[in-house]
Amino acid sequence: MTPRRLVLAALLGLLVTGACTDQVPTFDDGSAIPIDAETVEVLLPFSEFGRDFQVFGGFGSQADLAGFYVAHEYRGDFSARTLIRLGAFPASISVFPEGESTTVPDSAYVPLGGNLVIRMDTTRSVPEEAVELEAGHMLAPEWDIRTASWQAAVDTLGRRVDWGEAGGGPVRSLGTGMWDPQEADTLVIPVDSATVNQWREADESVDRSVRVESRSSGHLLGINSLELRARLQSSVNPDTVVTVVRGIVGSTFIYNPEPGVSQEEIRIGGAPARRAFFRIQLPDRFEEGSAACEVLPTCPMDLDRDRVVYAGLVMQTRPVEPPAFEPLDTLRLDVRPTLSPERIPRSPLGSSVQPTARTFPPGVFAADGSTRVEVPMTRYVQDLLGIPDDDPQQRDEVPSTVALLSPAEPSGFQFGSLFGPGTEGEPFLRLILTITDGVQLP
Repeated sequence: MTPRRLVLAALLGLLVTGACTDQVPTFDDGSAIPIDAETVEVLLPFSEFGRDFQVFGGFGSQADLAGFYVAHEYRGDFSARTLIRLGAFPASISVFPEGESTTVPDSAYVPLGGNLVIRMDTTRSVPEEAVELEAGHMLAPEWDIRTASWQAAVDTLGRRVDWGEAGGGPVRSLGTGMWDPQEADTLVIPVDSATVNQWREADESVDRSVRVESRSSGHLLGINSLELRARLQSSVNPDTVVTVVRGIVGSTFIYNPEPGVSQEEIRIGGAPARRAFFRIQLPDRFEEGSAACEVLPTCPMDLDRDRVVYAGLVMQTRPVEPPAFEPLDTLRLDVRPTLSPERIPRSPLGSSVQPTARTFPPGVFAADGSTRVEVPMTRYVQDLLGIPDDDPQQRDEVPSTVALLSPAEPSGFQFGSLFGPGTEGEPFLRLILTITDGVQLP
């Protein structure tokens, strides 16, 4: 009988004996079946496991967000403006002719004016003083809700149209209003009858466009909704005035400056959102001179999946620049395999490598809030190490390129920033390895 079979037979005998009693079988001599195992923590720098780092933007649009923003010289020179398209007016209103009990349609009604009612966000970034907002009728001949920016009215594939004036083009002022957050959550700006009549006769929603901006410096203000409440006088019964509400049929907000992306840092979130990609290429063997050999008991040493007890991607947050883009809410980070690396940045993504997305409280992206975050990815790393080099089909089933992103894109226009490869706080891979020579015979 071979030595391996002798050991297995001895172990089976112990199991049988233990099954006949209520006591756990033990040996006074702990060296009867010696197993020499050692657990070691290995910290791999990015240069020893990461390749092809890239950062891209352009995922989603500001138009996908539920709320809008306005700002003027906020935390420096940041400005934001909200662009709104209003719904069409009704072809007719129903009124009772004088002395009649049955309504008739009235298509010749006369607009008397109305009010823009702006409902403000009173939960975040609320000023302690009254602020002034201005609404204007946009005069641009066209603009695209999903691609409009501070400089461009339209920026679709193969076509770009700039505003006549940066920041939403020229407007005709509709008026201003003061909003005091201590008194109300809405701001009302009157609209004259000529403008309401012009919007009524407009054929396209672009001709019913409104731009809202802040006239007060130093504040970031959120807008939850906007609607026009128009007063319409009946031509059938002039004593009848009907109020109709025209809501939003399209909206976005534009801002300046646009921070874009940086290849020296990992940027997550924003609107449009940003993603970071890189390929994980783990060594098959730790050679002399590697970071791992500084802590391993022996080197060279093979790296295989059975040695890996734990694996985690460790990153460090950094201050967001410009500071106006520092998150006001909790930011979440996800890591997902990239299913078609050749199609980056538009590659489909697989399931998350971690049980739940990591969360960042807002303060960690401030100037004095740098902190370390670790993303567990043990099973994923084990699967990568378990791929045979001579089995390309199985290698395709476990993509080695991952994407770092926000689970909801976009969730806000602000983004999180972490140190990228080649910087002082670059990512590293934390491995906990169990090293053993197996079961040794006495």
